[in-house]
Amino acid sequence: MAVRGRSFKQGQVTEAEVREALGLFEVDYKVKNTRAGLAELADYESDILVVDGDLRVGGDLDLKNEGIYVLVVRGDLVVDGVYRDYDDPESYLLVTGTMKARDVITAGWLEVHGDLEVTGRLVGDYNDCAAYIRGNVRAGLFYGEEHHFTIKGALEAGVVIGRPRLEITHKPAAIGLDDPRLLEHVDRDLLRTYDDEDDAGTPIVGIDGIADFRAFKKRVAAGLPLRTP
Repeated sequence: MAVRGRSFKQGQVTEAEVREALGLFEVDYKVKNTRAGLAELADYESDILVVDGDLRVGGDLDLKNEGIYVLVVRGDLVVDGVYRDYDDPESYLLVTGTMKARDVITAGWLEVHGDLEVTGRLVGDYNDCAAYIRGNVRAGLFYGEEHHFTIKGALEAGVVIGRPRLEITHKPAAIGLDDPRLLEHVDRDLLRTYDDEDDAGTPIVGIDGIADFRAFKKRVAAGLPLRTP
């Protein structure tokens, strides 16, 4: 296991301590839902882990692979590889400090009370769950897909693609999923393309969104570029 935290199922943290830790979520739904799940946790393989202080993960942090239902980090979190959470089954991450990662793919419930700093790609996945960041978000590339992001601070990204579902004070400029400039950042085989012409009649490649989102995510998870020479 990549995460060295106190396990609820192994009796390393009491129910009272877990309930107190879950109360740190700023979104009421998460507090209510995760506390209600305590009674049913014995019927599932997943666990609740509480980390008292900062946590560094030398490789990837995949909540499903780690068997984690809820991870509470009472401090900063650094993931040298990719961080992933899921919507089926739902998984939750709460970081009370700053979170840093090479890449992030979030389909579950991600909550960071400090800044979220992603060296590479920040990718949302589907719309069942949502991300909540109290601080600023910095990423090389941001593709929110259908996932909802609440960002209380600023979003700084080398490129934003698509029309992300953002609750934020200042929405950044984005490259649309039908914009030919998308080819500067994403390989053609990941896109839905067709032959077109510009206003002058010059042949160009038309774009109609991401054709293979699974392959898109697979590249991010592996640390591979989305655009190859």
